[in-house]
Amino acid sequence: MPISGRLVPVPLVAAVALLLAQGLWSGRSMRWSLPWPLAAFYALHVLGMAWTADWQFGLFDLQIKLGLILLPLAAGVLGAGRPGALRESMIAFSAGLAVAIGLSSWKAAACYAASGNAACFTQSALSFELHPSYAAWYASWAILYWGHELIAGRVRQPWLRSAALAHLPILLAFAFMLGSRSGAVALAAVALILLTQAVLTLRSAMRWAILGAAALAMGGGLVIGGGTLAERAFSAVAAVRLARSGDAAIYASEGGSEMRMVAWICSTECLQGAPFGAGTGDIKEALVACYASKKAVPAMERRLNSHSQFLQGGVALGWPGLLLALLIPLVPLAQGFRRRSLLLAGFALLLLTGAAVESVLEVQAGVALVGAFLGLLSLKGHSVPSEGGGRA
Repeated sequence: MPISGRLVPVPLVAAVALLLAQGLWSGRSMRWSLPWPLAAFYALHVLGMAWTADWQFGLFDLQIKLGLILLPLAAGVLGAGRPGALRESMIAFSAGLAVAIGLSSWKAAACYAASGNAACFTQSALSFELHPSYAAWYASWAILYWGHELIAGRVRQPWLRSAALAHLPILLAFAFMLGSRSGAVALAAVALILLTQAVLTLRSAMRWAILGAAALAMGGGLVIGGGTLAERAFSAVAAVRLARSGDAAIYASEGGSEMRMVAWICSTECLQGAPFGAGTGDIKEALVACYASKKAVPAMERRLNSHSQFLQGGVALGWPGLLLALLIPLVPLAQGFRRRSLLLAGFALLLLTGAAVESVLEVQAGVALVGAFLGLLSLKGHSVPSEGGGRA
């Protein structure tokens, strides 16, 4: 999954089919865990086909989002017989991240050898076949998981502890190098969560060692990617000012920040004009029509989506779609606080920050991550009994 979104469907279908077959064959009682906002969100998209003209795109969209249903169900099968399912999944996920970082480094080095441009080591030029925001999201989640488990003392196998400790600074450097603004927000949230955990749970000497190491790591990350992040932050502020001033020049701009603002403007207008949405399959046409009316040629040529899952849900399915899209991260966030599950709450918070600025459930790269890990994290008692017991 972290390597290439295009490669997700085949192993996804095979894994889900095998797990479901295993569950039915074994006859064990399954701990089905399908977070209800995911089921409701998918059901609303099925209902939205009733007022859709473009059935071909609508069916394609339902196919993409099917992982939101199948993956949590498969997680229930996996978790029924394997109490360490989350840990095993994170080891596999982290291994995929390591491969993705290696491929990204190779891609950037080849670019630099050909052009001599240092920009090859940042943003899309660095990330291998993934949008940099998704790659940063993946890295942030892995940092949160392994940081949490190390601070809680749950990683007791020497080889795994050493691998996790070696993996964390690489993930942090990679996330900073990507220069993703949403990734920077995610990293800040992860740092706050882990530092709070360290302060509340560790003894004084270890606590100060963790805090010092975290400060050095974040400082080093800012040295590596701070320039790119600052430049992109300034461009975002300039785009917001341009939009608020009503300057029509924003529609002709090919800057990423300006085009995102155009997508948000048109998404808001579409939602206001169609309170029940354009329909599951007609969302792109509704947005493109708005871009055309504003002569926003760059956005129109790229057929930009809403670049916010909440607005995307609203354009497709109106206010009910926007509400359900909001509930997908908010309900697990509340459940995480109620269960005192830092990992569930942390994952939901990362989803909330990512979905605010990207249409994360419109592509396999987002659907697979959300479906798989929300399913696993929603299982009660998802920690590893042999490594400390308790709940994560």
